[in-house]
Amino acid sequence: MPITLDPEKLAIVLQHRFNYKICRNCGARNPPDAEKCRRCRSRNLRPKKFKKK
Repeated sequence: MPITLDPEKLAIVLQHRFNYKICRNCGARNPPDAEKCRRCRSRNLRPKKFKKK
């Protein structure tokens, strides 16, 4: 049963779910403005992948 959201609510949900970075070494979630991983201190970060249907 799909839930339809208005565009404003959808934008809030997408920002909350996909606005962070993932460490490529240890897989930890980091804030979107992070320069280094909080767990292993690596600089090898990528943005969270977003796949829109």
